[in-house]
Amino acid sequence: MSTDLENLYLRVVADLAASLPDVSLTWCRAAGVEDVAIALGGLPPSAVRRSLREASEEAGQHVQESGHGKTLVVGELAPWILVLEPDDWNGAEALPRLSSGGEAVSLWFGDTMRHYNLHYAKDGRELCRFAWGAEPDGAPSPLAGQLRGLSLSAEPPPMGAQEWRPPSFDEWKVHALILAERITGARLTAEWLSREHTRFVQGPHARDVPPDDGELWP
Repeated sequence: MSTDLENLYLRVVADLAASLPDVSLTWCRAAGVEDVAIALGGLPPSAVRRSLREASEEAGQHVQESGHGKTLVVGELAPWILVLEPDDWNGAEALPRLSSGGEAVSLWFGDTMRHYNLHYAKDGRELCRFAWGAEPDGAPSPLAGQLRGLSLSAEPPPMGAQEWRPPSFDEWKVHALILAERITGARLTAEWLSREHTRFVQGPHARDVPPDDGELWP
C-alpha cells in the first residue's frame, strides 16, 4: 500500500507530466534566486514572473530555435533553491559547481524518450547517478541511509524468483523525489508547482543548434 508521502509525490508526478513531460529539477543552496540563474547562464534582465505551464510554452519556442529549452524557472524551497528547466538539463551539467561547499541534486524526467536520471553531488564533485532500470553509477554509499526502502536501481531477482521487474516509471519518479526530500529536507508539493516563480531566459550556449536565420532568441 502506498504511503502518504508516496501519494503526495504521485500528485507531483502527475502535475509535472501534464505540464512538463521533459524537465529537469535541481536543488542547490545559494544566496538568492538570481545567483543560481546567473550560474546557469540566465540573463537577469529577462526575469519575469511565470507559471510553470507558461514557461513550458515559451521553452517549446526556444527548442525549435536553439535545440534547447533555454528557460529557467527558479524559486525558493527554503532553505534551498529549486530550478526547473523545461526541455533542458543545465542543472545536471553544472552540479559539481552548484554543490561547492555543500550538496546538490538534479533529476531528469524525460517522458518523451523514457529517460529518467538522478544525479547527486557534494563538495564540488558528482558522486553518483541513478538511472531507471540500471545499476547506479559512481559511489552511492554516502546515500545508503536515505536510499532505504526506495526502488531506484536494478537489482538481482530474489532467490527463487523467475524474473525481476523494474519499478514503473511513475514509481521510480516518486522514489526519486522522496530521495531528493531526504537529502534536502525540503518537500516539493503540487501547490508549490502551481505558483508563479521567477523565469529567466538563458543566453547563447555553445551547444545551441543555430536557427536558419542565424539568430538566437531573444
